[in-house]
Amino acid sequence: MHVSETMEKASALLIRRSISDFEVYGIASDTIRAESKHGMADFLTRSRETGISIRVLVDGAMGFSYGKDADDALVDAALTSARYQFIDGHNRFPGEPGLYPVPPEPDGDIEALDADGCIRRAVQLEATARDADPRVEHIRKASFSRSCAEVHVLNSHGIRSAHRTGTVSCSLMVTLRQGDDVQSGYDFDFSHTLAGFDVDRVARSAVQRAARLLGARRFMTARVPVLFDRSSTAEILEFISDAFLGENVLKGKSALADRLGTRCFSETVTIADNPLHPLSADACPFDGEGVASRNTVLVANGTVQAFLYDTYWAGCAGTVSTGNSVRGGYRSWPTLGIRHFCLEPCSEQISRVLEDLPMVLKVTDIMGMHTANPITGELSVGINGIVLEKGVQAYPVREAALSGNIYEMLGRVMAVGDEPRAFGHVLCPSILIDQVDISSQ
Repeated sequence: MHVSETMEKASALLIRRSISDFEVYGIASDTIRAESKHGMADFLTRSRETGISIRVLVDGAMGFSYGKDADDALVDAALTSARYQFIDGHNRFPGEPGLYPVPPEPDGDIEALDADGCIRRAVQLEATARDADPRVEHIRKASFSRSCAEVHVLNSHGIRSAHRTGTVSCSLMVTLRQGDDVQSGYDFDFSHTLAGFDVDRVARSAVQRAARLLGARRFMTARVPVLFDRSSTAEILEFISDAFLGENVLKGKSALADRLGTRCFSETVTIADNPLHPLSADACPFDGEGVASRNTVLVANGTVQAFLYDTYWAGCAGTVSTGNSVRGGYRSWPTLGIRHFCLEPCSEQISRVLEDLPMVLKVTDIMGMHTANPITGELSVGINGIVLEKGVQAYPVREAALSGNIYEMLGRVMAVGDEPRAFGHVLCPSILIDQVDISSQ
């Protein structure tokens, strides 16, 4: 039975049982993943999965169940779940969302891509990396995958949403050896279209990331301008993104609580949560509850403009959902989350700013970001990077330590880069901070 038919069956069962407040969520996915080792396929999986979940609201308590098929047992499980949940007046389902944004059609080339095509691309990924530099010593997990999925949401308040999507992705980790010096490099990419998806670029980039750290030196303790490259900027943005979640704001677990309308960042910083962006991994016209997706500007020229909500936390805050309900699959309750956290790039090339600076430390790797304080923003982390002199690479450095406060640093952004890149749920260019404390470990 098709997932949409299973959902209609579940809806009919719920109505027949006189349950007037409910939601049915369904997903069908088809994923192929291939890995290459020593020039041949080393690993191949294909998984197809279909399932639905039910939420019911009974006397203020929300019940949940999931399964492969719609039957009375699944409905009974949701009702039993509701009996053992807390009664909460903020529990509710969203109403009719109005018009959904129109997404692009899924790429037929991705849907047609078979296991042999995935294997060929994984093998090509590994081969290109080995050919890119004679110092390549080891390649770990040269993988390529393609995934097609369709998502459906319906509820008793008039929501009926459906969306099909397809993605391809690849990733690679390499190690290079030069004498006794061994360095690692990693890169990945994903796309909603197959044409132009370049596994060779990913392979060469991973090798280059390792090669540029060969011969790295220790860094002397100093306070210097720091350029966070795109991947390290993404780590910083992902870390601060939780501060914009309405749940954390209401619970006092956000550094930005009570800062709405206040300038908290540099004027060069503009941030939005935009799942409608074509590079969004979660490029869908609706969220996990069927609420229409939208572009929510969170920071405009340094000033905090908004926070993010799903239906539940919007009710708690006395506002409306921003379309930020996310799900990990049909087995999971919907929760509040970031969908596509975007730092707006600058039109001016950041290289021109770097040319005027005698020395800048470009951070390429951050180690221990999880140890930073999520509420205060205080951090002390290990870093690797490259010293730039007048914008030109001088020498790599390793095992340095960076300390400070993330929010204070983001208040001193001198320049934002002009070439953003997507990293999962984050899209960002590089950022240049005026002065940061760096010490030798």
